[in-house]
Amino acid sequence: MSSRLKTGLLATALCALPLLSSAEARSALDERVDATLAKLDRAQLEALIVTHIPEMMQNPAAAGDAQHAAAWSPAMPEHGIAAITETDGTIGVGARIQDSRYESTAYPAALASAASWNPALLEALGRSVGRDARDRGFNILLSGGTNLTRDPRGGRNFEYLGEDPLLVGRLAGFYARGAQSNHILATIKHFALNDYETGRTQYDVSIPREAAMESDLLAFNIALRIGKPGAVMCAYNMVWGDYSCESKPLLTDILRRQWHYPGYVMSDWGAVHSTKKSAEAGLNQESGAEIDTAIGLGGTGMLQDTPLSAETTSRIAAAIKNGTLFAQAFYAPGQLASVVSDQSLRAMARPILYGLFATGAEQPLEKKPVDRAEGYKTALEAAQQGIVLLRNEKSALPLSKSIRSIAVIGGHADKGVISGGGSPTVLPFGGNAIPQKGEQIMSQQVWDPSAPLTYMRRLAPQAAISFTEETDLTKAEQAAKSADAVVLFIAQWSTEGRDRATLSLTAAQNKLIAAIARANPNVTVVLETEGPVLMPWLDQVRAVIQAWYPGSAGGEAIAQILFGDVNPSGHLPLSFPFSENDLPRPALPVAPPLTEGRPASFRIAYNEGADVGYRWFARTDRKVLFPFGHGLSYTRFTYDHLIVKAERTPSAAVTIRNDGDRDGSDVVQLYAEGQGIGRRLVGWQRISVPAHQSRDVTIPVDLQTIARVSQSDNRWHVTPGSYQLRVAHSAAEEGLTSAILLKGTTISGTEPRSE
Repeated sequence: MSSRLKTGLLATALCALPLLSSAEARSALDERVDATLAKLDRAQLEALIVTHIPEMMQNPAAAGDAQHAAAWSPAMPEHGIAAITETDGTIGVGARIQDSRYESTAYPAALASAASWNPALLEALGRSVGRDARDRGFNILLSGGTNLTRDPRGGRNFEYLGEDPLLVGRLAGFYARGAQSNHILATIKHFALNDYETGRTQYDVSIPREAAMESDLLAFNIALRIGKPGAVMCAYNMVWGDYSCESKPLLTDILRRQWHYPGYVMSDWGAVHSTKKSAEAGLNQESGAEIDTAIGLGGTGMLQDTPLSAETTSRIAAAIKNGTLFAQAFYAPGQLASVVSDQSLRAMARPILYGLFATGAEQPLEKKPVDRAEGYKTALEAAQQGIVLLRNEKSALPLSKSIRSIAVIGGHADKGVISGGGSPTVLPFGGNAIPQKGEQIMSQQVWDPSAPLTYMRRLAPQAAISFTEETDLTKAEQAAKSADAVVLFIAQWSTEGRDRATLSLTAAQNKLIAAIARANPNVTVVLETEGPVLMPWLDQVRAVIQAWYPGSAGGEAIAQILFGDVNPSGHLPLSFPFSENDLPRPALPVAPPLTEGRPASFRIAYNEGADVGYRWFARTDRKVLFPFGHGLSYTRFTYDHLIVKAERTPSAAVTIRNDGDRDGSDVVQLYAEGQGIGRRLVGWQRISVPAHQSRDVTIPVDLQTIARVSQSDNRWHVTPGSYQLRVAHSAAEEGLTSAILLKGTTISGTEPRSE
């Protein structure tokens, strides 16, 4: 058998293994990595640690079919390594230009999927997005937003998974696991504490290390152990005085030494400022070197619209020479040798090879048509499970299909559903339902062509269902007055690169809702927003549905919820506050102007520490509009017979009963508090229960969620003593409670989590 064939067989066997597998598998993988590493010359090593934006290269054609990839690096066929081709993949395969060749399934926003509280669904979503990416010719999926929602105004919250570290960590981990089943490499990001878009390349997060470990970093820790992603993407912001991509405490002390992570660390695009410091801190790969050039010299953090000036080019050369930029191999090949030694370069490249080989991402790509039908099926299921029924007074929903007339108003419900903007933008099959000017799609509002109005008319063909634009208030009021029911759609766009200035809808939208509520007593508001909004009109409407950014199948899912073809089962993955004044930071941070050279930094103090979201509201005794975990159904669930057991893995058993006439699904939530720890989610189970039947549920207590981190040994310690376990429908509900006596337990934070 030839050595090349042996290598191929080993690669095939290894790529089916998880990143952290048995000792034998890890040993075989290490041997292959070392054997390949020994054969790479200096130029090949540099090619591994720097990826490029093809559109900004002097010769984009060198990237072949990957000219519109987020980043690219050339293949090394003599070493069995395919070209690195990267795509944004939070909610589907990202697109950079408006071209039908790049159309893909747009899945619901990550926050919408998180509202399902369903790890199996997140794994299916990862598998589906990963398949789409592989079929389109990409082997690196830039996915896995794992930052906590510390502020509901955050511009990228729709890419993340909520405010609780256990929920976020599990869901992010299962998404990565599903994506990598396609022999591609998935990332998790943005490491770490990257919770604002305002001044994202400038702010310095101040938070006690223990609090960080018990909140944002705990989510990453859990996700890494479940999903075993091949790469971690470091963030734009600073933490504890250093840029995230130059932070030795983050990249070496925590990620490598404490968590024993074997994959590689890639930078975000434009997040690198220093060759020497980032390399010594533990960064392995600079992403999109062309944009890092602009950022390192005080750029804006976005793609530059104009070519680099002669003056800037001169300063680039000087920065490379003195080592204040990273590789920049595109501009000055070989200059890295004066800054990083061969030995250091091999150490940087090793985790990259490990991540590629462990996931099978180094295998040659075979492009084929994207499975549009299968993608739609998964997108529809995700939208159905993620839509949250927030309010339903007098059983206004579901609407009867024999209703005489319905007035549908606003939100472009006759054309499609809105999606979030920035790098995760997906060009959906069928194109943008509301065409925009310009070729670049990442800066545009994209409307997925899934019109709720169309599906409502299909489900209730006997009803007279009209549509009125929200811009004509007089006509909208007239339509509302003459209808038996009103469904009012409210859409709000959010995008990467900026936070929402306020939680309020526009004055016009609030005025519209109030006016329609006066015109008709039976109004349902459907919110297509990235997250929480203030609702001064809440008591004036009968029902409110949080549809988020629901994706390519969003219109159908919304219609199914409205008419009861699908029983709503989503639960909020974050709290809806009454006011910005109730937040830890009532005012958004203000960033100083960007300047040439090192951007002016400013400090953001996370004084809430580990008490993010519902924990903060409980600690400060603040009421909320809708609590974390809240979600209504068209049936009624009750809990009884709570039994807690203090075994090696403590648990709570409860009986859930469906007292209604409809089958439905519920999320049984388990919270714990005691020994100085406020109320925290320690487990949950999503379960389907037929009408008038009951099911017994046992939920293990995740002890790491109530453990405290000790700097002396970098381990989690559960304080022995009495704790209160609570089974409830939300974080704010009293539910069923029982005391449990726990022994002192030490957790390393490196144990595999099979979940």
